[in-house]
Amino acid sequence: MLVRRYDRFARSTQALVNAPKEFQSLGVDFVSYQENIDTTTPTGELGFHVMASLALFESTLISQRVRAGMARAKAQGKHVARPPLAQSKQEAIAQLLRNGLSMNQVIKQLGLAYGTVYNYAQKLKSA
Repeated sequence: MLVRRYDRFARSTQALVNAPKEFQSLGVDFVSYQENIDTTTPTGELGFHVMASLALFESTLISQRVRAGMARAKAQGKHVARPPLAQSKQEAIAQLLRNGLSMNQVIKQLGLAYGTVYNYAQKLKSA
């Protein structure tokens, strides 16, 4: 399998690390064009693991910076979360669910994301 870059191939470092072994068991070679690493050789496999470790390190640094920035903004009194869903949409979700519509039907009818409807449905259950 030829990929342009490792970071475009997998969403998580764990998936990236596990992929070459799975490909090898299927008889598929794994080559990254930009990094110029061919995991079918011992040198390529070492390079791959070094790059995967660096990707994990970079991801961790970015995550820490984002959390620190959000904490700083919150300490300054800034709103750091998504804005709440409009009251009219919340009421529409509640009404449609009470009328027996499934979550998927509510999602389609209101044009909302699954997570949004799910979260408000859970609030209704606990209320």
